[in-house]
Amino acid sequence: MLKMKEKKPIKISLTSAIMIVLIIVLVIAGIAYYLFINKPTDSVSTTNTQNEISTTENVTATPEISEKLTMTEEEFPKVDGATAMLPMVGEITKSVLGYTDEQAQKYLNENTQGKSAKVYASLIKKEKDLIFVSEPSDDILKQAKEANVEFDMTGIGRDGFVFIVNKDNPVNSLTIEQIQKIYTGEITNWNQVGGNDEEIVAFQREQNSGSQNLMEKMVMKDTKMKESPSGLMIASMEGLIDSVSKNYDGGKSSIGYSIYLYAKEQYVKDNIKFLSIDGVYPSDETIANGTYPLSKIVYAVTRKDVPQDSSVRKLTKWLLTDEGQKTVVAGGYSKLK
Repeated sequence: MLKMKEKKPIKISLTSAIMIVLIIVLVIAGIAYYLFINKPTDSVSTTNTQNEISTTENVTATPEISEKLTMTEEEFPKVDGATAMLPMVGEITKSVLGYTDEQAQKYLNENTQGKSAKVYASLIKKEKDLIFVSEPSDDILKQAKEANVEFDMTGIGRDGFVFIVNKDNPVNSLTIEQIQKIYTGEITNWNQVGGNDEEIVAFQREQNSGSQNLMEKMVMKDTKMKESPSGLMIASMEGLIDSVSKNYDGGKSSIGYSIYLYAKEQYVKDNIKFLSIDGVYPSDETIANGTYPLSKIVYAVTRKDVPQDSSVRKLTKWLLTDEGQKTVVAGGYSKLK
């Protein structure tokens, strides 16, 4: 009779058992890895997160949402604007605060002052937190730097810078080069640009006014304007328009400049006309599509240190949404394109 060795089969069984256990552990580990560590939804989740970040950045730059923004009077930021932009500020209060026309006008009367230089000064001094203006002059930038203030500027709409003459002036169009020569004193008579034999009376605005800054940066550029006699330096836009509209005191032979919206809708005088510039007449359409050479951006400006979660930031971002742009248009400006 053959004798069986008892220990050998036991050894084989133990080894097999260990192998089976290892295989089971590896299978379970593989399933766990697939289900919990490298699951397919992880790549979708990562993609979604990246898209959310990208979308958030896009919304900040060019929001496309059309939600309505509402604020209480306590939440509404301290705002002001250049003279031409105050009607838009009124429209903002109607949209965001739910004001009536009367309430909006009361707000403007009690809380705004107009005048670009004063408005920028109020932002620098932290009396206001958000202003609506054209770009600052070099002098205003210097004032801000001295006060350790940096501006954060957001374009919200488009307007135009226009030249006006008396309606009886036969000249209907000038080039930018001709305007430069008029304001340097090289061209002194209207007959040099196709008009009557009359001396040109060239009105200017005061230093640091919004329109004077635009004149220097958009039109004159690196060319210095001649010093204006005191009688031709006008302190307000309405004063300049009045001077050009007169049929006396040189009104008929004068030229001046203003903001398109202001001269077209806010301070209208039948006795003036807009000049075409480089052959393009300033209109809602030519300003909106940028074919008018002196189209310009209008800005919402705050300080860089204003918190990102503040009502100032919320209002600024909202102005770039569909609903916000409707308010900008209601204020007389073209959409920012």
